[in-house]
This record gives sequence, structure tokens and C-alpha cells, in this order.
Amino acid sequence: MLFHLLLFGSCLGGRVCEWCPRPAVIAHRGGASLAPENSLSAIAAALALGVDAVEVDVRLSADGRVVLMHDERVDRTTDGCGCVRDMSSDVLSSLRLRGTDGVLTPEGVPLLDDVLALVNGRCSVLIDVKCASGEVERAVLDVVERYDAAEWVAVQSFNDAVLERLNALEAPFPLEKLVVFKFPLLPFIFDSGVSYFSVDKYSYISSFNISRHFARRGLVEKIRRAGKSVKLWTFGEDEVFLQLPVDGVITDFPQSW
Repeated sequence: MLFHLLLFGSCLGGRVCEWCPRPAVIAHRGGASLAPENSLSAIAAALALGVDAVEVDVRLSADGRVVLMHDERVDRTTDGCGCVRDMSSDVLSSLRLRGTDGVLTPEGVPLLDDVLALVNGRCSVLIDVKCASGEVERAVLDVVERYDAAEWVAVQSFNDAVLERLNALEAPFPLEKLVVFKFPLLPFIFDSGVSYFSVDKYSYISSFNISRHFARRGLVEKIRRAGKSVKLWTFGEDEVFLQLPVDGVITDFPQSW
């Protein structure tokens, strides 16, 4: 287990791992094909498969707790209605999550605390911060510290402000930049908006996590030459081939890898 964590930690941490036998397999939204997305049951199923990491989406509740939820609203994935930021963590935990077939399950919305307690270093956890409140960064740091999890977590975000604040707070874990695509021949990326891009600008970033649809060999090789990792997202059920040298694949179907 120690070798496993050191191996993946090297890839997650940003130095290019030339001797990895395969890319790290990262269960997207906890393992979205296995159980309700961002649920403890999905994470437990992904752990049973032996994944290298689970990726979870987090937002801040009205009472300042870090909860698992991809969308700004709970409508799509639960039996509730409304914005996460307007609901307390107790109210969110009382909602019922929908399964992969849309049917309600007995599970409620979990806390990041629940995830770290469940995983407990058995694999890495990639935390995708979906909101940029200015408070969520400190809240995530507090949870990670509470579970002594800095050696086996990383944080990714599309939002530069989130990553910059965590860097300014001297986060003791790797920070990873989510990218949809880079404009050809121009120093700009699309990351839910348009941002200036250079590897030097993101010197504190350990990994660039790029949409698999738009990853290009030249960009991947440039990033890796700079000593940083590249992960691709999000792979579907039958998409188990790679044409680029990358360090990780983020997939809804970790069982396919």
C-alpha cells in the first residue's frame, strides 16, 4: 500500500512519472457509473475496484460545511430543490440522492469529512472545488487538516481565484488546473471562461487536467517537459484507449480500466 500511494502521489504531485506502468485511474464524481454520483456508496465501490484516486465535487453549505455536489442546485441529483449555498448541511444530508437510473436512494448528500474518513488513505482523493466563495478554500484546508490527509489529497478547479487563494494559504497538497482546451496558436485557454495561459503563469500548479476531446500532443508534451503532470477527463464506458502520454485518466467507468 505504501508503494501504491508513493507511486500515485508522485503522479498527483506533479513530477512526470516516466516509469508508471499505466496512467492513474481516477473515479470521476466518486465513480458515477457505480452508484449515485458524489456518494459514499460510489466511493466505496471505486475503492473495492482498487482505483488510484476518487474525484469528488465540493461546494460550501449555508452553515459553512464542505459538501459533495457538482451542480449549483440540488434539483438534478436529489429529491430537493434549491441552491446548495442556501441550505444547511443538515438539510442537505436529509435529501435523497438519485441513482444512475434516476431512482431515489436512501443516501443523503455527504460531507467532505465523510469522504476522507471513508477513504482514510486507501487511495488518493482529488477534490474539485466548484464554487469560489472566498471561504471554501479555508474550509477545505480545515477538513484536510482534521483528517491528516495532506499526503493523499489534491485540489483541482477551473477557477484561478480558488487555486491562487489556496496557494497563498500555503496549501500542503498539490493544486491542479482544469482546462477545457487551449486555443491553437494563441496563449489562451477556455476554462469556463477565457484565460491567459502560460506554464510559467501556473508555476505553482502540479498538474493540468484537460478535456480528452481537446488534448493535443504538442500541449501535452510541452506541459510534461516543464515537469508537470497531465490528466485527461472524462472517459466513458468504452473509451479505454489512449493516444497521448498522460499521467492519469478521470473516468465515470473505472471498472473498464
